[in-house]
Amino acid sequence: MGARNRLQPSPLRVLLLAGLLAASARPAAPAEVTAFVSGASPGEVWATGYGGMLTITLFNIVGGEIEGGWQGAELPSTSLFTLSAKAYVGPSFGRFVPYGGLGAGVYRESLPGSSDTGTLGLVFVGAKLKFPFGLVLRGEYQWVDLPLATPVDLDHRYFFGLGLGF
Repeated sequence: MGARNRLQPSPLRVLLLAGLLAASARPAAPAEVTAFVSGASPGEVWATGYGGMLTITLFNIVGGEIEGGWQGAELPSTSLFTLSAKAYVGPSFGRFVPYGGLGAGVYRESLPGSSDTGTLGLVFVGAKLKFPFGLVLRGEYQWVDLPLATPVDLDHRYFFGLGLGF
């Protein structure tokens, strides 16, 4: 009977362990809203772009996003609008979150006197830096797959964003 009591945790130990776990837990921000400024390549064609995204994170490692972006061009009256759904894996290392994933969406390329609409694919990598009060700084690099028939090609897009987690 004495050996059995030694194997059972004391109520004080259980309370101490629960207190340590509660004190070390940090509040999770399962959603983020981010605004970004982008660039694209080939650089002699594309200029600055803008956009935003809504991110939902599950289990602090898997994320899903809806991203909308407008990319301006050096050519007069030329631009590209994209709307994409993205999924990624991004483990947290304290406040630093590297991530990578895949996306798919639609685009509309506006040209002088015409336009082109179709679907696109994305492969992307990035990193987030999470600050107190829900502030998130992030950067991302995307390999964009547009159809070969697209009038003005866009190979890569990169952006830097500022967001809020809630």
